Amino acid sequence: MQEKYFKRVAVIADQMTSFGGADREMFSMLKLFPNADIYTIAFDANKYIGIKQRVYTSFVQRIPKPKSFYRHLKILTPWAYESFDLRKYDLVISISAGPARGVITGIYQPHIAMVMTPPRSLWDNELNVRASRLKNIYKPISTILNTYMRIWDLSISKRVDYWTANSKYIAKKILKRYGTNATVIYPGISKESFEKVSKEQKRKICEKYDIEGEFVLVVSRLYDYKRIDWAIRACLKAGKQLVIVGEGPDMKYLKSIANGNTLIKFLGFVEDDSEVRVFFNIAEVLLFCGIEDFGLVPVEAMAQGTPVFAYEEGGVLETVKRGICGEFFKDEKELTKLLKNFKKRRYNPREIVKRAQEFTEEKFLNNLEEYIKKVYDTERKK
Repeated sequence: MQEKYFKRVAVIADQMTSFGGADREMFSMLKLFPNADIYTIAFDANKYIGIKQRVYTSFVQRIPKPKSFYRHLKILTPWAYESFDLRKYDLVISISAGPARGVITGIYQPHIAMVMTPPRSLWDNELNVRASRLKNIYKPISTILNTYMRIWDLSISKRVDYWTANSKYIAKKILKRYGTNATVIYPGISKESFEKVSKEQKRKICEKYDIEGEFVLVVSRLYDYKRIDWAIRACLKAGKQLVIVGEGPDMKYLKSIANGNTLIKFLGFVEDDSEVRVFFNIAEVLLFCGIEDFGLVPVEAMAQGTPVFAYEEGGVLETVKRGICGEFFKDEKELTKLLKNFKKRRYNPREIVKRAQEFTEEKFLNNLEEYIKKVYDTERKK
């Protein structure tokens, strides 16, 4: 597809130092552009094993320990992204929940912004510093810095030629923040997400991770806004075993809440997707407590017939059907009540899987290719 429309393509990503949902969407997109080059502020190759594209980084990569200190270098992001020389490319695609669309392109270079969300730290007062010893310093500094960064974020919106959003929820945010309409292109999960799990696979996973009996599941990076603390407290009150798959800066804080209770198990980052798929399959229910732009994890759980309890806001309202695929809650108290009254037999796994099949990678790629063709046709007429 790359050579069919635009021969030389640059993909601009936010920092690639911790693999997450946005990266899954980017990896899907790259199947249409296998020869594209990737530009990002900082890159941890150990977290992106198997990536075939060439990755270019900014000067931030050369600063000591950029992977650990990136979040403290927000003030450098305008210079970092504007320093990339993209003149040799026919098409620039930024796929971002942050500042990646701040790159500078030429007047004959179409720039498509695939927006995960307008930056939460700027527009939603999200800091993600509660686990830091320096949080009392970061908060006042961030208040001042974010004012400056919001001005820059608004200014770079003028550099985008075409906008897409990964949900209607994010399309509304784009209109609110930048005053422009975006085309909604839902991301999708891979066909492997629907593969059946054998009894032997279940047995091996339970033995490997020392899991006995029924459990509730969280699969997430551990940040403030993910509200994993809600899941922990709700499970403790409901007497449910909780398995947490993921890592992040909130780990120490969350372990302090669990206080060593054996009901709460922290497994850290699980690299093998097939193992995560087994967790989705054998879990009683997936908990999804944060506000997400789309939320691939709930759809992946649904692909295994597992119901989802989700916070009642964000893109998840467009994927999870209440009473069929799971339920919604508005606070920790409601989540606790749902867990106490939970009975898995109320949900039909076949109906849950059927819903997940509406959000496949194949559909995403077909819709994206159709959109790219429209961009190409529009550019040819100019």
